[in-house]
Amino acid sequence: MAIEKPKYKIIKKDNKIEMREYSGYILAEVRVEGDSYNSAGSTAFRSLADYIFGNNVSSDKISMTAPVSSTKLSEKIAMTVPVSTSKVSNQNYKVSFTMPSKFNMDNLPKPNNSDVKIIKVESFKAVAIRFSGYTTENKIENKINELRTWAVKNKIALKGEPTINRFDAPWTPGIFRTNEVLFRI
Repeated sequence: MAIEKPKYKIIKKDNKIEMREYSGYILAEVRVEGDSYNSAGSTAFRSLADYIFGNNVSSDKISMTAPVSSTKLSEKIAMTVPVSTSKVSNQNYKVSFTMPSKFNMDNLPKPNNSDVKIIKVESFKAVAIRFSGYTTENKIENKINELRTWAVKNKIALKGEPTINRFDAPWTPGIFRTNEVLFRI
């Protein structure tokens, strides 16, 4: 049986980059601190997996879907002086599982863990680039830059921070893994 993924249609394809239009869907989301997309994903996975494995008000098991998505959160802060530089070890991330399409906001079991938030995502457009292998920070940054360069060249405005989507189980060998970087437009 195939794992369910969010539905979208391809508007435009340019080599490895796709412009897509997504239908709305529902997410179970956790916000965590981490020093990378991978560490944030590992931390959040426990709470999200616990929720879909039955830690919800009706004790229902919810089918696993793909991808597991991670987004680094940015925070806008008013400008002050002086300007100082320091390395920040941890960042805030949101990590989410897409809920199966058979659920809506009324029939999806409510999480027992208050850290797990249920979010309704309205339809949107995005650009994405797929890649295989492990999601190292260097590889992710290269794909983010590749998408940004393509967007500038094609006069497309990117919105917000990129989302890293992982489609395979953690034990899947690197060469068989499918991932993508996605920006809303």
